[in-house]
Amino acid sequence: MQIIRPVPVDPEQYVREQFHKTIEPPDACPCCQWARSLIALGYYERYVTALTGIALMIFVRRFRCTECRGTTSVLPGFAQPYRLVMNSTIDQFFSGAVAARSLAWVPLLKQYWGRFVKWAPSIDPILAAASGRSPPDRSARRWWQVLIGVFGGMEKITFTLVSQYGVTLFGRYRCHSAFR
Repeated sequence: MQIIRPVPVDPEQYVREQFHKTIEPPDACPCCQWARSLIALGYYERYVTALTGIALMIFVRRFRCTECRGTTSVLPGFAQPYRLVMNSTIDQFFSGAVAARSLAWVPLLKQYWGRFVKWAPSIDPILAAASGRSPPDRSARRWWQVLIGVFGGMEKITFTLVSQYGVTLFGRYRCHSAFR
């Protein structure tokens, strides 16, 4: 299981301050709901782009449930599940801008947009439920405008979609479902 947790640091601070060491387990196992059953298991490595535009290796905290033996990882909110580019850069690109430091990631960001365009019709009811409204034109562009208006950014959009519906704007992944 993977959960998203907002963190008060950017990727560079996360690495510099070894923020992964401060991540506490959820109060209950997301798989079996048993309270206070998660113990530290370790970390896994993954990459995410930084504010400077470079790719940084971060450590993602993992826990194991003493009851169901399931594992849970806690992904920092600035990172998008299964995507290299950080959420704030995706926000900028999807909204029609990209910072000079992120130009190298434009081909990848175009792939992300294409994936969202392809996936949006499949999750249209979820997007409507999560946002509380639907645009008259249910294109990916209009959905993005509604979602940004409601949530303010990709980090909050992803947190809501993963925690409440087990999906992202790019796909449904087994790690976001308690029933694997």
